[in-house]
Amino acid sequence: MKRLIILVSVLVTVFLTLTACDPVPRRTLTTDEKLADLAWIYSQFGENYAPLEMKQRLHGFDYGQLKRETNEAAALTRDNDEFYALMMKFVARFKDAHTSAALTNASLPNRAQVAFLGFGGYRDGDDLMVSQLLPTIDPKSEYPVKVGDKIRKLDGKTLREQIESVLVPLRDLGNEEANITFHMNKLFTRISTQNGLPEGKDAVLTVERDGKSFEVTLPWVVRDLYQFRLEQDKAKAAQDKKSGNFMMVSDDRAESGVFSFRFMGFDGRAEMPIDRLQSVLRGVRKTFADGFRFIDGIETWSPVESKVGAAADASPLEALSKRRFVLENAVSIDVAKTYPAYVAPVRPLDSTGKPTKKKELVGYILIDTFSPQQEESTVISEFKATLKAMQSLGVERLILDTINNGGGSLVLGMKMAQALSSTRIEMPKMQFRLSDSWLDQFESESMNASNDSEREISRRTLEDFESQRRAGLRLSAPVSAEVLAPFSISPNTAVEDGFKIVLLVNEMCASMCDIFAAMLQDNGMATVIGQRTMGAGGNVVSYNQAPNSHLDLRQTESLIVRKDRSVDPQGYIENFGIRPTVELKTFGMAREKYKGAVQKGAAMLVTAN
Repeated sequence: MKRLIILVSVLVTVFLTLTACDPVPRRTLTTDEKLADLAWIYSQFGENYAPLEMKQRLHGFDYGQLKRETNEAAALTRDNDEFYALMMKFVARFKDAHTSAALTNASLPNRAQVAFLGFGGYRDGDDLMVSQLLPTIDPKSEYPVKVGDKIRKLDGKTLREQIESVLVPLRDLGNEEANITFHMNKLFTRISTQNGLPEGKDAVLTVERDGKSFEVTLPWVVRDLYQFRLEQDKAKAAQDKKSGNFMMVSDDRAESGVFSFRFMGFDGRAEMPIDRLQSVLRGVRKTFADGFRFIDGIETWSPVESKVGAAADASPLEALSKRRFVLENAVSIDVAKTYPAYVAPVRPLDSTGKPTKKKELVGYILIDTFSPQQEESTVISEFKATLKAMQSLGVERLILDTINNGGGSLVLGMKMAQALSSTRIEMPKMQFRLSDSWLDQFESESMNASNDSEREISRRTLEDFESQRRAGLRLSAPVSAEVLAPFSISPNTAVEDGFKIVLLVNEMCASMCDIFAAMLQDNGMATVIGQRTMGAGGNVVSYNQAPNSHLDLRQTESLIVRKDRSVDPQGYIENFGIRPTVELKTFGMAREKYKGAVQKGAAMLVTAN
């Protein structure tokens, strides 16, 4: 029976994924069709969007007026691409990392165009550090941009200025620095159905090489997106598979050849194709608690993709060193499988800033996702074993690295936070959108939860929510997030002495990563250092699809409420993020694998002693 249930679940997932990936239409939409799609979008916001009133108040717009203006603008759009951009702009107006629109465009030809310059890389301050070139560019050619170049300006404007004026209006994460990091690569590879094609035919780049600046003029090369993928596949197949690559990784699901083209993510590595992104959380609701992730998504945030580049026989520390700076004389923790960990001796500094002869042991754990592939019970068991192994070695100081963590399971994150303490910690509260979706979820749990107590808790929650909805409320009163996982979170008595903790965060620390940082900060468990987190402060659910454009919509359906009200009187994480105790501009550290952040964390831990 168990195997049958699994099989049926897989078939349902496949069916939903296949039926939800319709490409954009080949015909030009009529005005009536455009207005019908907008009506569908409005209905989703009206029924499911939790922070509607908050966004109007915070960002100064009237929702009714915004709809009227959008309808008027839709009637004036001349083609599908203009209408797609209009829909994107409407959704972007809410400045919400979890709320976005997506179109499936690359599965058939003549549906979308791509304009590209031929290079990609990662953010280095406010510049782009070029790390890779397209497979169709011969390394021996006279192509004027080289790996290692720094792109400082585009058409006379800084990259920050270009991103804020051209791309942010189409996709706004609600965090200024996260917007710059997220869009940096997208500025140089543009898709008609995502971020619009450039207006000019040529791009004037200000390039820095070996400390000298010069200008390069490159043509925007425009291709049908489907044809573009085939060209890159073919070019890559002709190269040595062991050579450096651009936007290309092996993919067993590829339909043509061994390789499948992928656009580059914010960190200079391959990003998930948009058509594969659509299967994430679409229609399949195993549990709402898994929806605390930023799913615009960078596949490299998953533990599998993020380890690409390390040899299969590499040691744990060798694999980790591909992604992060590793402290000297580090010794790995063998039980740490899901989250790489090590212990290293660190010398405190004296009053003049020079290292002393004394050594203090510092532990380090890379928590790169709250959506690991392993079972939750396995992950928690490993995490607790890692902490126990560190304490058995005498480690009292611990660096938790969540830089670039895109979130994941709320329940896993709460369990991991609690695992760091032998006493009960306070969990965040939630306000739920009083929608059919959430009420149905609690009704289902009231009938199907694993024991009578959990069923009764869900029944009472449902009863309260129904009463509040009848009273005309849009959001529920705050309730503990533990209502999603009663009785499953308990103190970790094996770490009775606890740790002095430094938590590393940055602007791409999102969703469950935001919440994890808030829990540790609000409970006085860690000193947070780095950049203000993204501020994706609720769960996300995908809805498919608009009847004519086939647009998919992702929405925030709850709001996390934290204990600390010093930033926002209502305690929301959404749009506010977590402000670090010690600010560190981590967006300039990618080239050295966040060496500055790791060293700063270690120094703070030993100096604090």
